[in-house]
Amino acid sequence: MHLTLIVLVALIPSITTLKCFVCNSNEHPTCANAGELNIFQKECNVTVEPHCRTITQTVNQEKSVVRACGSKATTKSCYKTAGFNNANVCSCNTELCNNAPNFNRQQQIMTILSSIIVVAITMIMLR
Repeated sequence: MHLTLIVLVALIPSITTLKCFVCNSNEHPTCANAGELNIFQKECNVTVEPHCRTITQTVNQEKSVVRACGSKATTKSCYKTAGFNNANVCSCNTELCNNAPNFNRQQQIMTILSSIIVVAITMIMLR
């Protein structure tokens, strides 16, 4: 009986907590500065796949940064929404990892390749 209870307790997944920076630069301008975030540290109350998030957004030509806790919603670590009002959303799952926007390796490679292609086409057109 006691052994069964011990096994059941051992099988219950432990709740992992994650500490993230939580702030909005519209309310606290220092939220946009990666070096001034210590006052915004908070434990996330998310129990399923907790992640820290950094959202750099432009709404009506006003740029702002929102740092928050959340759960993993997509398979991409970063994505960008399209349109006049847009946002670059990055998620990570280590302690206080949302101190700055991070771009994944695929985005970096695509940016470099796109730049090379634009330069090559420009050089060909100018000949």
